[in-house]
Amino acid sequence: MLALSLAAVLAASPAPVESWSKKACPPPKQTPDSNVEMKFLEQKRAECLRKAMNKALDKVLLPLKKSNPSAFKDWMSLQADYNRWMADACAAVEESNWVDLSTGERSMGTGYGFTESGCLQQQFAWRGFYADAWARKDWNAIQQALQGFAEPARKGRESLQSYRARTKEAAARAPAHVEESELPMRQLAKEDWKSYNERLDRAAAGPEALAKRQCALVPSPTPDCAQRFSDSLSAQMDFTDALSSTESGG
Repeated sequence: MLALSLAAVLAASPAPVESWSKKACPPPKQTPDSNVEMKFLEQKRAECLRKAMNKALDKVLLPLKKSNPSAFKDWMSLQADYNRWMADACAAVEESNWVDLSTGERSMGTGYGFTESGCLQQQFAWRGFYADAWARKDWNAIQQALQGFAEPARKGRESLQSYRARTKEAAARAPAHVEESELPMRQLAKEDWKSYNERLDRAAAGPEALAKRQCALVPSPTPDCAQRFSDSLSAQMDFTDALSSTESGG
């Protein structure tokens, strides 16, 4: 199931982004012997793509430091918030694998972190591709990639909306206090759900806010710039698996 989940996550990347990511950080060729080894390999590739993203961003940022300090400051502030949003969004997608909305319980297993690594790979790849194309002034490449996010974005928004509705229902049923337990599975209390839902809210609000700031930096933005860029982020938050698991009782 974990391998299929990662495949689904990565499949949402448009071809130009996927091509860039494979060139920057080739996927592991060896077949892992366990969940632990698979998770290690995916985390290793996520770190590689994070570094590739930062290298691509430097191509945009460093020239601005002297030529346009104001734009440099805006880019730096945007990227800091972008990084925080990525961490929140990918952690939220990961947690959805381990929270049972019907029982209000949270479990744990050796595969924990696997989906988060896949999500981060996708986010780092998109941001790295975007910065690399920006530095080369290849606006056509960016537009081509953005077009590929439209349908996954619709699916992502719908799944997130449905998932948030379900987590709020679970929060309303949760006990006020839960005794501590050393078991890997435990009931979530109202305060746990409060933190969980707050993170989901931040993940949901991020795309639109970040898109407006990114498009304000685009030299000649198209009328639909903010919508398309917001789509590129929403496309990478898919809670379909979590909803399916709950509806099937799994």
